[in-house]
Amino acid sequence: MLYFFMKKQAFTLFTVLFLLGSTAVFAQQVQLTPSQIKDVENASFTDLQGNTFNLSDYRGKVVMIDFWETWCEPCIHSMPTVNQLAKAYSNSFAVIALTPGISDSKQDVKNFVSKHNYKFRYAYGGNLAQKLQITGIPYKVFIDPNGKFISAVMSSAGPSRDFKEIQEIIENHKEAK
Repeated sequence: MLYFFMKKQAFTLFTVLFLLGSTAVFAQQVQLTPSQIKDVENASFTDLQGNTFNLSDYRGKVVMIDFWETWCEPCIHSMPTVNQLAKAYSNSFAVIALTPGISDSKQDVKNFVSKHNYKFRYAYGGNLAQKLQITGIPYKVFIDPNGKFISAVMSSAGPSRDFKEIQEIIENHKEAK
């Protein structure tokens, strides 16, 4: 009986540590190589309808490239607050929500999008995810209005803190030309 109790406790502890690790208190800055920065700045994407578009189509706006998947709780929890920013700063901020294709199928993504009315441009981003060597999500890359790399972060600080940090990036870069 003691064996099963200890086994259950170990499983519970493992689960708690995993969840704490996947919802970090602070987002971690990611250093990109010059080659990776160039890959981001010159990126093109295929949206859910099969249309190709380029990051350069968003010149004049701060862009957040958000790598996410439907099973990623920290990704999903921050989407409503990021959507608030996308609406509030619609003239100076855009979100490109990329699925890196870790485990979501195209249909999984389409089903999620059909149930949520977020002001994001959804696309497939497996190629860019490979070039950036993404090892975890959420993973966000920020680009200034001139199409230049600002920063990259992995993990989430929670919806309210993510909101504040993203808002600060927008405010600090929206006038850059």
